[in-house]
Amino acid sequence: MIEFQLNVDARLLQSLLPEIEKTFAQSYKNKRHLFKCPIPDDEDLIHAWEQGLADDSLEDRLALAKIFKSPKFKYGYVELEESDAEAALRSLTELRLSLRENALSEVSDSELESGNLSLSRRQSSVKVAYFTYLILAEIQESLLASE
Repeated sequence: MIEFQLNVDARLLQSLLPEIEKTFAQSYKNKRHLFKCPIPDDEDLIHAWEQGLADDSLEDRLALAKIFKSPKFKYGYVELEESDAEAALRSLTELRLSLRENALSEVSDSELESGNLSLSRRQSSVKVAYFTYLILAEIQESLLASE
């Protein structure tokens, strides 16, 4: 069992839970658009491609959902079976990409990765998305460190 505590105040985490849940739901819908079929003229291939993406991500999403649905998560505690770690990592990457492409599209890559983001000039929706991105990154980094 992998267990760790996030370095975030539980009140901040609880205020971001709706954004995490929204991003989790939206990322599944957006995945088809992030990874478009390489042959856009073949309807059968497009259907098979999209179905394959959906099937492949189901296990990943279920692993990550175990973290989010844990009653301890809202207090900053993460618990996950070691066998689910790799799938959860893939799903966390998917969520961070979804946030990057949607809610954080106005933020440059260098600002996002370096943390040199001036929050005072940003809309509240960008601030919420940024803090959500950071929490997902911390979960991902902690999972990687535990392997």
